[in-house]
Amino acid sequence: MCLKILKKGYNDCIMKTFNAVLSTILRVGLIFLLYFIWLRYFLHSLLWAVAIAITLTLTTDFLMQHIIKKKSVKKNLKKEELARAEGYANHFVFSDKKESLAFYFDLLSKNFQPVKRSDFIAFAKGEESCILYPFYKFNTLSVEDVILIFNKVKNTKADEILLCVNLVDENVKKIISKLPIKFVVLDKYETYEKLMKKFDTFPNSLFNFETNPKMTFKGFLAYSLNRKKAGGYIFASFILLISSLFVKVTVYYLIMSSILLVLSIFSYTNTIFNKKLPENVL
Repeated sequence: MCLKILKKGYNDCIMKTFNAVLSTILRVGLIFLLYFIWLRYFLHSLLWAVAIAITLTLTTDFLMQHIIKKKSVKKNLKKEELARAEGYANHFVFSDKKESLAFYFDLLSKNFQPVKRSDFIAFAKGEESCILYPFYKFNTLSVEDVILIFNKVKNTKADEILLCVNLVDENVKKIISKLPIKFVVLDKYETYEKLMKKFDTFPNSLFNFETNPKMTFKGFLAYSLNRKKAGGYIFASFILLISSLFVKVTVYYLIMSSILLVLSIFSYTNTIFNKKLPENVL
């Protein structure tokens, strides 16, 4: 049994390493190709074109990875898990507050010694005094909600307040950084990934709405600029690049090919439309 577990873990590690290497090769290759086709167009020397393209590629990739790591706050979730996260959040939205308190009390009991209060759960994380505050409502968590919560916990002398909510207003992130108590806000996806999955504890039921939402501009971008579309952009770019070798208006083909390459690089690497989640919170 132990050998099977070790073997599975080893195979998973090999696959993750292989996928990471393949992803890096593809990303760097696309960036290199984008630089090379233009440098080769303007420079007569193939050696100089390759050398400059390699230098620019490595510099660009380093900057991109630095920016992505800095801005990435979410870890990829599968479509089915996203639906479950939404369903669990909806369940709490349409349930009594006592139900969410009871759920998170059971979740924390697996690793801590929580104490249930009327609105929140207190527990110790090492030497820190923490509070988990479930605050579910249909609309987004607003600044006014944070002020209300702050007034309820400010006299507890807690070091950290962990808020589990449905949706978060962007202005909330600005206000919590100015409060004298550390606030960590997890929306429904982050709560699912960093608490429910981590502690292998889930609500007994979920509630999903059956809707047919209209396609918005942001939805169109999310559909068009995600990793699944990168392959199509790459294929179209190569077709135009090859075609440029046989026609007189080479520059126009290079421009369109470059645009498609940029789209493929952005679709493959962006964190805006490829959801990611934050570091461990407990």
